[in-house]
Amino acid sequence: MGYIVDLTVILDDIFRTTSGNVSTNDVQSAMDRHVGSGLRDRIHRDIRNFVQETFAIRFKAQGDLVLEKIIVLIRRYCVPISIGGWT
Repeated sequence: MGYIVDLTVILDDIFRTTSGNVSTNDVQSAMDRHVGSGLRDRIHRDIRNFVQETFAIRFKAQGDLVLEKIIVLIRRYCVPISIGGWT
């Protein structure tokens, strides 16, 4: 779960900071920004809290809680862009 959210946030950063020509330096810079910003720590803290809460409620039968949490975290840590008036 953490890898999926981290990767998505890093790819989001790369998409926003490059004009389509991505170099290895761009990727490394995005990864360094991700770690240096504290986002990785916050994301993984949110995931640990989620796992503890999920085990505490003993896996309610309400859909896929893990997938729902991944979506919440990606929406929280990736800023939406507006394309042609759509967000």
